Amino acid sequence: MKKLMVHRIFIFILAILGLRVVSCTTTSYGVIAEGETATPEEAVYNAEEYLNTRPNWDIDCSHFVLDCYHSQKMNDYCRTNSLHRNLTYTLNAYLRDQKTRRLKFSDIKPGDILIFNKTYDMYHNGHIDDRDFYTHTGIVEYFKKGLVVYIDASSDRKPPRIHRRRFSFTDDGINETVARDPATGRKIHARETFYAAYAVP
Repeated sequence: MKKLMVHRIFIFILAILGLRVVSCTTTSYGVIAEGETATPEEAVYNAEEYLNTRPNWDIDCSHFVLDCYHSQKMNDYCRTNSLHRNLTYTLNAYLRDQKTRRLKFSDIKPGDILIFNKTYDMYHNGHIDDRDFYTHTGIVEYFKKGLVVYIDASSDRKPPRIHRRRFSFTDDGINETVARDPATGRKIHARETFYAAYAVP
């Protein structure tokens, strides 16, 4: 009897949470929290929370970034303009239009949104090349002395799908492998795929 009561209470709580989820703005991957856009500090916190509590979340990189920031303006722009483009392309276009690109890598701050090129064979033509633009994104967790630590997600990864990754802008620093060219087997490293860092407007 006691177990049945606990079970009913649990179902009741889930039902309440379900109603709350329906009342929120949603993406196909998850709930975009209500309220103001997250600050950079809050977005980093959100990314760390997902990394620690939902590492196997089946979410792609751009939806992950949008979820961490839950910006209505950013979400509306991406929803309206990503019809024939990948979402990272659209996110980059939004940030470019806001003119928030960091002009020097030394200006990168926690919470910045990173855009990468050539992280996978976007056109499925058997190799990764210069056509594979705006293929990945993530959120800067930490930056110091040229070392970028960022959190990203990929629905194509084997679990865990949310990772903490690192690369350095200095030649003697860390430069993690992020992809492999299917045509040649060549390892592709994070530094060569980095395209831009943007502050969130």
